[in-house]
Amino acid sequence: MVAKIIEGKHFGGCVGYVLKDRSEIIHAEGLRTTSARTITQDFNLQRKLNPRLGKAVGHIVLSWSEHDKGKLTNRLMAGVALEYLKSLDIDNTQYLMVRHHDRKHDHVHIVYNRVDNQGKTIANSNLRFRSVKLCKQLNSKYGFYQASGKEKVNRGRLKGADKAKYEIHDALKTALRACGDWKQLESYLKYKGVAIQYKKKANSDEVQGVSFSKSGYTFKGSEVDRSLSYGKIDRLFNGQEVQQSAETDTNLTNHQAIGISPMGLAMDAMVSLLDIGIAHDQDDDAIKRKNRNRR
Repeated sequence: MVAKIIEGKHFGGCVGYVLKDRSEIIHAEGLRTTSARTITQDFNLQRKLNPRLGKAVGHIVLSWSEHDKGKLTNRLMAGVALEYLKSLDIDNTQYLMVRHHDRKHDHVHIVYNRVDNQGKTIANSNLRFRSVKLCKQLNSKYGFYQASGKEKVNRGRLKGADKAKYEIHDALKTALRACGDWKQLESYLKYKGVAIQYKKKANSDEVQGVSFSKSGYTFKGSEVDRSLSYGKIDRLFNGQEVQQSAETDTNLTNHQAIGISPMGLAMDAMVSLLDIGIAHDQDDDAIKRKNRNRR
């Protein structure tokens, strides 16, 4: 289970969206659920207790993996959603829980009022950070499937900055299997449409950081992934040799899993063959020198 957290200003649009076709209300508190209109009216009535709060609409989407499909009942999903809200101190307020059936994976939309029953604002400080930690705890408690790493993200549904960020991530992870230094990395990423910018120390050529750009979006290496900071990539280049020939089969499998194009595979293969060829030439030179010494 993972959570997506959104905040907004208008209950009408949010309620109208979550109550679309192939949806069902599985739980509600403090609301008349006769129609989208009555739900919106009730949300807005309580909102007037704190009119200065601009973004009073809390909207959270809890999504489960397809692996959990057989165990997810309305009662279980509502119970987990209630536990999730309470653990984040989102209580003593109105909320609506709607299950959608329009995707392969089950998910519940939670709409809640950030103006609580006493007119106080429900805080959102560090909400996303706390949510990530809580989802891991709930997955462990209920035995829900949890995907590991960025490789499990559905790339096809990403847009804008998120899409660019994951394209950079995938290109870097693939490149680091084949490249042995920064120049090789620059060339490979240029082929993938990714540009590199280095951050240097003032009045010096000493590199302190690196950023990557694609489709008009720029991210620090550590923002793409903690393993992709300048320091960690540089240590990889300086401390480990690329064992390309031994990893070829594994790399091909990984490339296919993350959707690398046939041209990209061809380029990786060329790099691999070049490395192998250099190694063979070095071995041949060593043998010739050894034979000359024997004479």
